[in-house]
Amino acid sequence: MALSGKAAQKSKTILYLEFIPFVVLYNLIRLMPLKVAYYVCRSLFILLYHIDQKHLKRSMEHLMHAGVAKTPEEAREIAYCMYKHGGRLIVELAKIEQHYSKVNLTFSGNERAWKQLLGSGKRNIPAIIVTAHYGNWEVSGKFWTELAGTKLLTVVRAFDNPLIGNYVMKMRTNDKHKVIPKTDSLKYMLKALRSNYSIALLMDQHASSREGVETVFFGQPARTHASAALLHLKTGVPIAPMILRCKEKLFHYDAIFDELIEYKPTEDKEKDIQVVTQMYTSALERLIAQDPKQWLWAHRRWLNINRKHGRQESQKADDQERAASLQTG
Repeated sequence: MALSGKAAQKSKTILYLEFIPFVVLYNLIRLMPLKVAYYVCRSLFILLYHIDQKHLKRSMEHLMHAGVAKTPEEAREIAYCMYKHGGRLIVELAKIEQHYSKVNLTFSGNERAWKQLLGSGKRNIPAIIVTAHYGNWEVSGKFWTELAGTKLLTVVRAFDNPLIGNYVMKMRTNDKHKVIPKTDSLKYMLKALRSNYSIALLMDQHASSREGVETVFFGQPARTHASAALLHLKTGVPIAPMILRCKEKLFHYDAIFDELIEYKPTEDKEKDIQVVTQMYTSALERLIAQDPKQWLWAHRRWLNINRKHGRQESQKADDQERAASLQTG
């Protein structure tokens, strides 16, 4: 197995020291009653909130930088909710086969979007689903394959620990839902779209200079993956920005859609890619801003914060990361 990034720097011993506790905890949660499992996981993540000062500080800085929090106290409160939400994610991932039901799912936002993609009661048109690490994104694939009448291909970033990644990948995948790593995935996505699959992409993380274009996200410069724009301009398949917000009760969700993106290409390909990428970046911003407590604010999303020497240093780091990946591949 060829490893890249952080995974390439870890020994097998460290990989297994991370993997074994994960599997033990995952299976213990499956055996616990739902309320007990939630209490245990929420308590663990509250403890993490107090211990993990690095990511707490970064999350608070990002909340202030994005203008979502006006004061450090408000930023800390939102970050605390984010950590607690992490406990819920673990429980719902482990117990999804035991408790998930599509009857507990509602739809809101752009009515035309969700009715056109999910509401016909039969085979719907495929879409390029652009979503974020928000609410419970892991459940999105399950409800989509149940309601859309189309198969789904989800493209994900490789886990830093490939043992955990392979374990989670098996839980995500079934005969209607395939999951592949994002590295060199464009040709597979094109093939899937031409076979009437829908594509699901998490588009809220920093992209390298090779993979993304500069956009504005919460009023600040960021670099966003352009793959959804490339696929849309190549195939004409609509882009569907959406998030799956968790309601107060476990395993109850609201799928919130922004307006479908259906862009008519011009003769300026680079401009088209820029425009479409900004369109879904802005759409995700609008969706996240409705309730920011469920987004993972620890991501180093922006070019002008938590990057030592600004954009040039960020690009240099991206180039070094790609070189290291080629050497270990």
